[in-house]
Amino acid sequence: MTAEIDSSTLSGLVKVLERRSTRFWAGASIVAALAGIAAATGLGMLAGGHGGLIALSVAVFFALAALVLAGIVIRLARVVADTRARQVLHAVDDDLTGLSNRRHFLELVEREFARCRRYGDDGALLLIDHLRRINEHLGQLCGDALLLEVTKRVGTTLRQPDLLARFGGAELAVFLPNTDPLGALDAAERIRQQVASAPYTWQQTHVVATVSIGVSTVHQGQLSVDTMVHEAEQALEAAKEAGRNCVRTGPIKPRKNGERVST
Repeated sequence: MTAEIDSSTLSGLVKVLERRSTRFWAGASIVAALAGIAAATGLGMLAGGHGGLIALSVAVFFALAALVLAGIVIRLARVVADTRARQVLHAVDDDLTGLSNRRHFLELVEREFARCRRYGDDGALLLIDHLRRINEHLGQLCGDALLLEVTKRVGTTLRQPDLLARFGGAELAVFLPNTDPLGALDAAERIRQQVASAPYTWQQTHVVATVSIGVSTVHQGQLSVDTMVHEAEQALEAAKEAGRNCVRTGPIKPRKNGERVST
């Protein structure tokens, strides 16, 4: 059972096993075996004489078959679960938006951050949060549709090398390579204006949505991407506390002409 399973076989197993729990299939195997034992015993008693021995043999056979079948089902369930876990681990896209997910986005940002640190380039991270109250008032379907529309509007403001991802439930993230602090603030303000430029339509209802944006730029005091993310999260919280629909930034440390981010 440890042999490789081809994709078509695995897909079929997933569909069958996911209809019911592993316990259900193991239980069903045991019930089927017990039914066979009962039937064999009943026939043996009716036959009399050597029928009892035959019934005992059949009962033992069904018992062993039940154990083997239950073991096979449990092992298959484990193989399917492990495969599912690997698929999730290696997934790079968010199912709803088609954007990079948080894990993949941070991997890409790690590379950009290392490049900025090595060559002294500028870079900035934006965390974007739209109003979560939409889900509460109009439902999840509206919230998902709104997220897709917000994603589309954010994307229209970005350059080709900019990285856009879904960072959380209602959060998007953007990394802007070769962007200084003023350029990052300008990009964030363009996003804010674009999202709020016109109401959204949901089932003949006009929905007004805005975003709060936290900005963090690469600077000498940052030791890792985690530090930059933390600064952006703090700036995002400041934007929310300021009444939302605004942009706030983390520490901005101007550099002298020619000064590098790292030594």
